[in-house]
Formats: sequence, C-alpha cells, structure tokens
Amino acid sequence: MTLFTPDLGVSRPSFPVVLPRWPAPDLHDALITWWWPPAGEVRARNVLSRGAMRAIYRFSSWKLARSVHFESALEEQVALQLDACPTVGAYGEQPALMEYATPYGGWARHYPDFAVLHRGSRAFIEVKFARDVDASVLERTEHLSTLLAPLGIAYRLVTEVDLPSPARLANAWSLLSRGRTAITDLQALLVHHQALDGVSLADLGWGRVANARSLARQIMEGRISVDLSRPIGLDTMAYTSEQEEGWLWA
Repeated sequence: MTLFTPDLGVSRPSFPVVLPRWPAPDLHDALITWWWPPAGEVRARNVLSRGAMRAIYRFSSWKLARSVHFESALEEQVALQLDACPTVGAYGEQPALMEYATPYGGWARHYPDFAVLHRGSRAFIEVKFARDVDASVLERTEHLSTLLAPLGIAYRLVTEVDLPSPARLANAWSLLSRGRTAITDLQALLVHHQALDGVSLADLGWGRVANARSLARQIMEGRISVDLSRPIGLDTMAYTSEQEEGWLWA
C-alpha cells in the first residue's frame, strides 16, 4: 500500500479490497497447488453452520466490507491486526483448499487460515494456540514452506507467542473502533500538508471525536504514519513518510 502523497499524484487507496488470489501451479507439474473459492464466494471452507458444536467468532471488516468468520479467538486477533495494518494490501480467511505431495508418498489436503498480501509479498498463514502445535504441525509447516518458497510464497505458522505487543493490539482496536468512516480527499490533503515535517496528533485534533475518526482512517489507509509500537495518544507524532516501528504487523 502506498503512502498518500497528493503532490506526487498518487491515488487514494481503494476499499474494499478483494481476496488475494495468486495463480496456482498445475497439479501435474508441481508438488503443491490450491483452489480458490468459486466466483462470487469468499471462502473455500465455511466455518459457520447451524449444527456447529464449537464457538464461532466474527467481526465486520472495514477493509473487506463484509463479515469475517473464525474458529478461535486467536484467529480473530490475527484478523484484527490484518484489518488495521496499513501495509496489508489484502487478506482473506479460509481462503483456499491446498493439495500437496507428502514426504512419505501420497497426497494431503489442507485449508490454511489466511491468505495475505503484505508489502506486495504473498503468504499463507496458519493460526494455532501454542498448546496445539505438535510434531505433525511443525513437520507440515516446514514441508509446506519448502514447497511454496520456490513459487515466491511464504507459509507461516502463527501462535499467541507471535502476536504483536499489547500496545500494538490495543492500537489495532483503537484504530478500528474510530476509523470506519471514509474520509474525503480534501481532509486527507489538509492533514498531509500539516504532517509533512512531523506533527503531534494533538495538533491534528486527536482530542476531538470527528478528527480522531478521520486520523484513524488515514493511519489505517497508510496516508500518515505513526509509531504503533507505543500506545497512540495526543503526544504521538504523525508523518507522511513511513516510520521505523510504524506498522502493526511485522
């Protein structure tokens, strides 16, 4: 996602984003492939059902403009980070059915929890609590990482240990609770010129509800950059150039 620089003619970010769907290799020529959902559908596997015996989580994504569904609170926390992170260009839950050759012969199927486009890089993400990560999960993770690497695609196992710091999680909630309302190009342009050399959120009006909503949206869209490794507050500095430690998802 590109930082908003109207003086250079860079267009505003486009939302909602679409499901990241990169080409899959032909199964006859590769040891791994995957199938995206049919046209008009957003998930390769539905986790919601009337007869489900497990808890189901969901939230309304501003980035995708739809409800996002999960099987665990941990998946929800990961999705909140992806939704608020300015450098995540697109993501989707239960995005694909994967089929791959196992190390022992034969084939196996797998539904990764997320597909993510982050800073232009492609990745499948599997989310599990650390207590559920056993030898078979680690072996599958290593095997899929090896198969996908030559295709320029990462495969990552994420547990609660890998989640960002509490400050980043709190910032994600803060941004998402405020920044769901679209802003005008005029609003963005005014803030952009004020933040060219760095300015505090207090000076930009973070203490006023309407201003805080506009600023939160601009942070999530990558129009202005702040250090999200520390709690967002009135003394937080905002810039038009990307800052080190600036983003929610490392």
